[in-house]
Amino acid sequence: MGRLKVFVFDHFAAGGQSKRPPPQVLRRQGEMLQQALLADLEALPDVEIVRETSLNAATGPVADANPPSLPELRRFGRQFAAGVQATDAVWPLVHQSSSMLEQLSRGVLRGKRILLGSAPGAVRVAASKLKLAQVLADGGVAAVATYSPHAPLPQESGPWVVKPDDGAGCLDTWLFKDRATALAWIRASASDGYVMQPFVAGKLGSLSLICCDGVTQVLACNQERVAMRDNRFHFLGSVVNGLHDEDGALVRLAKQVAAAIPSLWGYVGVDFVLTARGAVVLDINPRLTAAYAGLHASIGCNPAGLVLDLLHGPAGMRMPARLRRAVNVDLGLD
Repeated sequence: MGRLKVFVFDHFAAGGQSKRPPPQVLRRQGEMLQQALLADLEALPDVEIVRETSLNAATGPVADANPPSLPELRRFGRQFAAGVQATDAVWPLVHQSSSMLEQLSRGVLRGKRILLGSAPGAVRVAASKLKLAQVLADGGVAAVATYSPHAPLPQESGPWVVKPDDGAGCLDTWLFKDRATALAWIRASASDGYVMQPFVAGKLGSLSLICCDGVTQVLACNQERVAMRDNRFHFLGSVVNGLHDEDGALVRLAKQVAAAIPSLWGYVGVDFVLTARGAVVLDINPRLTAAYAGLHASIGCNPAGLVLDLLHGPAGMRMPARLRRAVNVDLGLD
């Protein structure tokens, strides 16, 4: 069998456009993840990387102010489809927000190529905070309660968090002193896209997983660094394997998540708050997260190789040697 031709497709780097320009922190994270993934794939002898140079030439850079025109979107779609057809497998690098990751994943499958990522259905669930909270609750996973501002809300005192239903990470995520203040801000913003969550106090963390058919392995338990400025949350980076799981509670949480959404596949990030009563899930990321940039150095094993092993099914899942070194991934503050 010949080398596997893998198309690493970074949506922004290839000229993909969205409703609004991505903030600098997302651009920095995207560049960091692309470099880490390409380095890992280049180290695998049976992989040939297909780069997106032709797409860059065809579509041009991301517009900083103007929304994409219909001809630009159609041209981007044609070029992406051409890139898919030139490869055996596609590893998309894009956030699940705004349905772009789901659309690109469906495009890979329509092109009858290997999708090195979660099934589009799993991406759709993860892209909505409301839908994800319901699916996790149905699966018995402890998750932060999430409400539409138009639905009946619990009479809880204390601070509330407001964020986009399809948001990515900490982007446009706000903290308010109480429910009334949060609701007033949503009304003033004149947007229907926000959800509300009671603030959960605790230590912020994440899991770096590989998943396949409802089975998972924990590669890293990470400490997340978040700052507050002007009532907004700002993601600063991760300390990969900066958390310890002495009692195995985080491994059990990972297994519950994989069972609740069995079509998660490949690398998956799980954001959580570690409270006095255990971990509470905040978000599921069916894509590379910032922690991936330090994962190889932390575990002493090529994580891209671990993902490609999953092409053989759950039987191909292997656990790297028990090296667990804390590695800092710093994104800085915009």
